[in-house]
Amino acid sequence: MNFFKQTLSSLTGSSIPYTIKEKVVDPQSLNPTDVERNSIWTVYDGINPKDNNPVSIFEFNLRDPANQIKTALARNAFKKLKMIKHPGVVSTVDFFDNDSSLYIVTEKVIPLLTYLQEEVSDDAKVNGVYQIAKTLSFINDSCHSSYLNLNIYNSVVVNAQGDWKLFGFELVSDADQTDVFAYKESMPGFREFAPPEENRTVKADSFRLGKFIFSVFDSSERNLPSRLVPIIKRLSGNNANVRITPTQYIKELEGWHGENPIIRFNEEIAELKFFSDADKLSFFRQQLPSYLQYETSFPVGFLNYKLLPELISQYNQLSKTAAGDSQKQETLCTMINLIIKFGIKLPPEDFHKTIKPIIVSCFCSTDRAVRLILLTHLPEYHSFFSDSEIQSQIFSNLITGFQDTNFMIRETTLKSITIIIDKISVKQVNQDLLRILAKSQMDPKPSIRVNTLILIIKISSKIYSNSRNNVLITALAKSLRDSFTPCKMAALHGFETLRGEFSMEEICSKVLGHLAIALMDKKSTKVRKEARRIFQVYLEAVESHAGDLDDYEEDEDAEEREFYKKFGPTVQQAEPEAAPTETTSNPEVQSLWGAVSKLASFGGSGQMNKDFNNSTPDLTSSVPSTPAAQPQSQVPILEQPVKADAWDTGDGWDDGDDGWNQNDEVEIVKETKKISISRKPQPIPTHKRPIGAKHSGLKLGAKVNKPKPKLQLNLKADDDKEVEDGWGDGW
Repeated sequence: MNFFKQTLSSLTGSSIPYTIKEKVVDPQSLNPTDVERNSIWTVYDGINPKDNNPVSIFEFNLRDPANQIKTALARNAFKKLKMIKHPGVVSTVDFFDNDSSLYIVTEKVIPLLTYLQEEVSDDAKVNGVYQIAKTLSFINDSCHSSYLNLNIYNSVVVNAQGDWKLFGFELVSDADQTDVFAYKESMPGFREFAPPEENRTVKADSFRLGKFIFSVFDSSERNLPSRLVPIIKRLSGNNANVRITPTQYIKELEGWHGENPIIRFNEEIAELKFFSDADKLSFFRQQLPSYLQYETSFPVGFLNYKLLPELISQYNQLSKTAAGDSQKQETLCTMINLIIKFGIKLPPEDFHKTIKPIIVSCFCSTDRAVRLILLTHLPEYHSFFSDSEIQSQIFSNLITGFQDTNFMIRETTLKSITIIIDKISVKQVNQDLLRILAKSQMDPKPSIRVNTLILIIKISSKIYSNSRNNVLITALAKSLRDSFTPCKMAALHGFETLRGEFSMEEICSKVLGHLAIALMDKKSTKVRKEARRIFQVYLEAVESHAGDLDDYEEDEDAEEREFYKKFGPTVQQAEPEAAPTETTSNPEVQSLWGAVSKLASFGGSGQMNKDFNNSTPDLTSSVPSTPAAQPQSQVPILEQPVKADAWDTGDGWDDGDDGWNQNDEVEIVKETKKISISRKPQPIPTHKRPIGAKHSGLKLGAKVNKPKPKLQLNLKADDDKEVEDGWGDGW
């Protein structure tokens, strides 16, 4: 079983220490493309487990009988790629040679023909051809070899940076090597680009270069740049003696190549590491913006994978020495802007690895220009951050912008919160953000006040439920009183949007009152009209709710009867066998009028007088009364009972008076713990008080002196004439 697993592992390619993913080129495909038809290598996308970087894996199956004639070609490519190193040659990572297969692991690349299927500018094509010509010149002049296999199908690949690289080294040989060239006919596509003569000289590479350039520009002279037309004729002529070499091609077009922005930019990026600090600052502040105006002409991936890594490297170096230097700080801002601009185009895994740490560190910066760049680009990169990363690494630093004295920072910070609000926790909203927004509602800049209210409405679902409505109504009401008309309109819109959040009690007691104020707005007819419309919406909701309530009228006397039932004295029937009348037939009415009749004897000598006098406990007594000694039908009796006739004037109501006479005195003596009431004789009035006259005895709001150990109240009685109650004869 173990042997079977090892064999299967070897057959599937998992014997090499790389993760093999999808197949990109399959020469054995039943429906091969032009690339697959002209390749001897099976190509896979893969992952390098050491650093998780993407790679390309080229496999040649040694056990396939169809590959036996091509084995010498594959082994020659395997050998030459190990020996020849140049920026124009594909970067190799690893080589594996076992009994079943040959493996060449390279940087991540795609076939040139696949690359050209996308839209590629003429400047990018000229730059690519220039790179291939320089590589051929190196092989011819420095390696003293001939390449002999240049074509558009299998010999050139393109990496992630947009650079064109030579790969197909199957026929590379020097002048002393004769065995490999003998297998040239086994190389797919060899004859299509072969020169008429049968030799391995440099002039053969010149012929193939001319054919290659012609194919790159869609095999049409009409699509060729005019400067290349005569050069191609000199490269691919049938007479080998008059052909120019790849080195001559580069020299003759040196001036023209120097005008190509991609070629110039590419060379400056390669030399940037050798620049002085002053030259680097000059490049990023002056040259770089001029190059970026040709951004649409750059090869796919050039800015993201060639310029961006260099920007990051230079940024890390410059940030260590930029403190206090205004020029360096300005350059840093330019670099940060470009880093984010190009970084957002990266795949998520590349962004997390290279761009995210820079953004997080920049949020800790106090530089306003840096902060403004981060906030401006936030809509573009916030999706790369998880909720937890926003909450722990971004939010706390971001909200410090609300305290900035520069209104642009405050306003941009406020707009940024609306972008990441879904990633902020409920706790952060209630404990941090609401407190800040309450202050922001009073910001001097009107637009900030408007956007603050809009944000409060947007985060309403995250406000704690026990305080949500109070917060919303308070915020909306404050904005409704704002002097800025758009702020009032935003508040009215908020009331309309949040209508379903408020209870009927809140609508009646709070919302309608605030809306009513807007009905009388003095500055804007638009506000008044909108307030009237929304007020009517709320009012209709209240009326609809009221219409759904049960038809019920509360008994107005029920509470009064309940009071007498609990606290009134017991009513004793003097004549229990008396015939019932219309008034006493109802027990409730009988009880009520019984209580009233007792009240009529207030101040006289009746039992009701005694009961009420005895119903108040002696607050000055030091000895508590004994419940057992009290009558069951009455409340506790004072230790020192008041005389029954102290309040009595003869008829119970005392000629319309209220029971208090002008010269009545109440004396409280603390030393004896007793209450004594003395009454001075008063003359009987000879005239009657006019109807409707008011009492002049006790008055509401009268000044009350502080209690003294001995207090006397002299109460004057008004005229004895009856007082009209204002309700007519109904009582």
